[in-house]
Amino acid sequence: MRVALVGDEYYPDKGGAARYAFELSLQLVKLGIEAVVITHAHLGQPEEEEIAGVRIKRVQGFVLSHPHRAASLLLFRRCHKYILDTGFDVIHGLDIYSTMAQAAISFAHKHRIPCVITCHTAMDSPLLTFLQRFIGLAPRKADRLIAVSQASARFARSLGFPEKRITVVYNGVDLSCFNREVDSSLMRKELGIGDEPLIATASRLINRKSPGLLISAFARVLEVVPDAKLVIAGSGREENNLSRQIKDLNIASSVFLVGELPKEKVAQLMAAADVFALPSKIESFGLALLEASAAGVPVICSNSGGVPEVFQDGFNALLYPPGDDEAMAQAIIRLLQDKELAKTIGANAVQTASRFIWETTARQTIRVYEEL
Repeated sequence: MRVALVGDEYYPDKGGAARYAFELSLQLVKLGIEAVVITHAHLGQPEEEEIAGVRIKRVQGFVLSHPHRAASLLLFRRCHKYILDTGFDVIHGLDIYSTMAQAAISFAHKHRIPCVITCHTAMDSPLLTFLQRFIGLAPRKADRLIAVSQASARFARSLGFPEKRITVVYNGVDLSCFNREVDSSLMRKELGIGDEPLIATASRLINRKSPGLLISAFARVLEVVPDAKLVIAGSGREENNLSRQIKDLNIASSVFLVGELPKEKVAQLMAAADVFALPSKIESFGLALLEASAAGVPVICSNSGGVPEVFQDGFNALLYPPGDDEAMAQAIIRLLQDKELAKTIGANAVQTASRFIWETTARQTIRVYEEL
């Protein structure tokens, strides 16, 4: 079976959708699928290459200030031509918000090529904006929709996608990278952190991920645990605002902004942490939570979106009300002070993570392909 995986983000892009695309494509190839990724041209990357058996075609539209991200009719035409010239059994749009995926689904529908699209979003608002309704038009042309959680499935239904065509397929975790065997001292040595309590997070630094909430919570933590350190991995539009917030709170000596890290370095950061905190007000799944869990690190996150489908408060995580920095701070302090609780939650989290692997995600995705 030859499958086109179409989306705006793929390696070397960061973020959940890019990692989903990359890990899924690798596992599909291992399971005998001829996977071809069609994505935006990326500065410094070849137009065509092969990674671990996955063929990658990078398509460029007309030149703008960010030509590798420019959506245009030329881009879509080149994408459509490649699809027709290559010939595919299935078209898989990797994200309902991806313009390339939306165009590919519309094209597949027109040419009667079986198609599926993935929904990574979990906006639990009953009042849909015009933009959300507009975005739902192209995905509704897909024969099937894969939701990464029940929360994402609810969002897809709110866009008008029929329930009978929705299948929930959870994301996975790379247990060969994220596990308890990773040396916990490597990142501490690199950052010059000794045995001080370390809170870590890894996420895009954008408004909907609420990174400022964690900084506010951490300032509260320092009032009780003054030697604690916070390491923030990631980059994004909020980075300058975060730097100002850190300066205004006078906590710069305790906070490390380390930028984007490769997967192996993120694994080292998680292994070094005493607590992993994800401050997003809503997560459709929370891939980083699973990765930290696989490393045996107790996690803290908001009790919203798809998180409660995997994590239970007091068992394999500590959950707090979305947007409540005081509650987040208290959860962090609790784990730093109660070592037995942290150990128990970490051990339970490892067992949870072991149930979510990318091979299972790929097998369930193939099952959806075969049902088209």
